[in-house]
Amino acid sequence: MHASEATPLSLAHVFDGPFAPPFDVGTLLDPVTLADTGFATIAPDLARLRIALGISVFSTAVSPVIETMHDALLQAEGRHETLAGLSLGIVLAADGRSPVWIKQHGFVKMWPVRRHPRHGRQLQGIYNTSLMAGIAYGRQFGKLAARNLFAYLLARMDPATRRIHGADSQAWKARQWEDYYRACASTLRREIDGR
Repeated sequence: MHASEATPLSLAHVFDGPFAPPFDVGTLLDPVTLADTGFATIAPDLARLRIALGISVFSTAVSPVIETMHDALLQAEGRHETLAGLSLGIVLAADGRSPVWIKQHGFVKMWPVRRHPRHGRQLQGIYNTSLMAGIAYGRQFGKLAARNLFAYLLARMDPATRRIHGADSQAWKARQWEDYYRACASTLRREIDGR
């Protein structure tokens, strides 16, 4: 599938079936296109989602902002923030976490990115916009697709991380859930990025 043929439902539908996909998710779509497409799907719910997440500064699309960053390093940072927000949003929403829970557990960037003082607000906006786009995708996952997604991610984690997060989650505390979601999002980010 090419990026131009992408639909917001395509990512969830890839996992909706008896087995997880037999190919790399990174071959599905370019992450920036994926973020922009997901963001477009939440336009009707944008105000409610922004309020629930407590986001006041954000961009309206990811790709134009990244393209205006002339420095190659900043473009790479913009891509990194896109992947980070997108993957976390997908994972959290696919597992049924609400925007309020997402905010309460520190997944929203409330401050500019410090490593680039001149562009910190832009990078913060890219991350938060991508997080909202990821939430739009994650909401499309049914129970079977979500189960397949997490099985797919667990199978691709490094062995040490898999041992920690493959345990029974019934007694997990909030910090363990946060670490689990970050590990899943990191794995999904690598898969989407194709690295």
